Amino acid sequence: MSHRLLTPLALLVLIGISTGACRRERPEPVVLTVARGTEPFWALEVRSDRVQFSRMGIDSTVYPYAPPDFDVDGRAVYRTKRFGADPLLTLVIARGDCSDGMSDQRYPGSAVVTRGDSTWRGCATVVPDTLGRK
Repeated sequence: MSHRLLTPLALLVLIGISTGACRRERPEPVVLTVARGTEPFWALEVRSDRVQFSRMGIDSTVYPYAPPDFDVDGRAVYRTKRFGADPLLTLVIARGDCSDGMSDQRYPGSAVVTRGDSTWRGCATVVPDTLGRK
């Protein structure tokens, strides 16, 4: 091989090595809040990369993550939507003792989920630190 061919090849190898070394791995998604309710059973998980709403035996829908707003009462209000025609999904979490009504388990927050004309009430297992502060 001639030196003319080796120089560009060496540069390509070096560029490939250096860009690979600069790549950063994406951090694992973090679960921020989990809410669930009974009668009917439902669950909603807010992660740093998505929001997943599930109704037992009916459906499970993934929405894009959007950070919460905080209302005047200090409640966290998450709003997210999948597509233009899909109904808005809203989760409101308030700090305060909550019982699921089916077990002796207590939760640090209450949760209300609305999607379209439907509303589900339940408890939140993880409450953002800023909740309850006005």
